[in-house]
Amino acid sequence: MLIPIPDLLRARRLLCVQPHYDDNDIGAGGTIAALAARGAQIVYVTATDDLIGVRDASLSDAQARALLRGEQQAAGAEIGVCEQHWLDFPDAGDYDYYALRRAIAREIRRFCPDFVITCDPWLPYEAHSDHIRVGRAAAEAVLLHRLPRFRTDPEIDAAYQGHALAGVGFYFTAKPNVVLDISTSRERKHRALDAYKSQFEGPELMLLHAVLGHKEQQWGAGKGFAYGEALKVVSPIHLHVNPDAEELCG
Repeated sequence: MLIPIPDLLRARRLLCVQPHYDDNDIGAGGTIAALAARGAQIVYVTATDDLIGVRDASLSDAQARALLRGEQQAAGAEIGVCEQHWLDFPDAGDYDYYALRRAIAREIRRFCPDFVITCDPWLPYEAHSDHIRVGRAAAEAVLLHRLPRFRTDPEIDAAYQGHALAGVGFYFTAKPNVVLDISTSRERKHRALDAYKSQFEGPELMLLHAVLGHKEQQWGAGKGFAYGEALKVVSPIHLHVNPDAEELCG
């Protein structure tokens, strides 16, 4: 293999970009918690305001937003998240892709991560446009943030000196090439999911735990550990005119 798959477990600064407030934890919470336990700094960027998913229609937007952020902070405490940032694009709404891409690139320049984690926008049958737009914008921001003529925020751009971004990990993927052991962090992941009460009613939350538990056992089977999480991990070079990227194996 001419271009090796980067080692996600070596990440010490991890930027996790999600469409909605719970996606990182559902898709890769065990991996992120394991990295936090190993000393990695974890920053979450949530692209949308996530208001569409709030079940209680009696809440004002301000009340719903406060509720969401409180739940997210509680979940983040379980995972080991250092910082939470919200871009506040309208959930399932009409927003500009290029503004989203610029905002994510700004966060990459601000935090200088060595790895980015986000949802896989190329998941077959993915119907939610937020997942498609956010995953693609994050991937493209990984390519563009290092180019000096690409503009984000004047103050951040002026201070940015460049850094080595090793790779991107995509969760919710149909083409995983890495399975990571989450046996010691799985409980923290599932405790984090229990915080998301405004968008999951009791039976739905139980079903989520059950479905994830089945997949975690399935991914771990034959790997030498009880529970795993599967991701597609690539280097930035794999993200542009690289015909081998889809079939990369771990």
